[in-house]
Amino acid sequence: MFAEYHSSEKSAALSRVLPAAGPRGISQTLQDTFARHAVTFRDGNTLILEGDECESIYCVLDGWLALSKSLDEGQNQIIDFALPGDIIDPASADGVTSSVMIEALTDGTLAALPYRNWERLTKDWPELARMSHLIEAAKRARRAERMLRLGKGTAEMRVAYALLEFCIRLDSVCEPDIPSFHVPLTQQQLGDYVGLSSVHVCRTMRRLTRNGVLESSDHMDIRILDSQALARLAGVDSERLKREIIPQI
Repeated sequence: MFAEYHSSEKSAALSRVLPAAGPRGISQTLQDTFARHAVTFRDGNTLILEGDECESIYCVLDGWLALSKSLDEGQNQIIDFALPGDIIDPASADGVTSSVMIEALTDGTLAALPYRNWERLTKDWPELARMSHLIEAAKRARRAERMLRLGKGTAEMRVAYALLEFCIRLDSVCEPDIPSFHVPLTQQQLGDYVGLSSVHVCRTMRRLTRNGVLESSDHMDIRILDSQALARLAGVDSERLKREIIPQI
């Protein structure tokens, strides 16, 4: 499932998560703990299956992961995407089995921290516990926004919201003139996220392009040409959404 994590990659990967550990800085013990449990994954790897026994908290240091559920007939629904800095606890209420399947969409790195280690770390480092709480709150907020659109929104609203969410989470708003970012998804995977067929996603993306809202090229390289129009179509205020889904650490 995982490939070896090389020590030469340690600093760059850990810096994606641990700078938020607080004003005391990052202790060598904390760094060493994350590095000791860090492993790389490859595009297409399945990290855990729905219903499998789970033993660890996953801290994403680099790359994209998809969290999904499937019906017996094979239909798939992507519940969320985990990006660098996210923390995943896949356990269901029984504390033993995974509630989701986790798959790699890119190459990347994570720290797989056994529950006992994680409990000790968050006890010794309250800043880490606070960060984890805020990341979980952000996750709930973005899932609630997307669920609202899955139940009540048009295809255009669903796709616009998803793209705006990606833009904010990838910090593309730091380039306000023409935000651009890469989404390592097929149109089918984007459809599995927003509850649409790949054909419907394709038509919606073309309509957004024709209307001058965005440009899309080379398998989901996205350039937002009119961020205000995208936010209107998504039915959100982008600044409010940013406050809700980006942990303020």
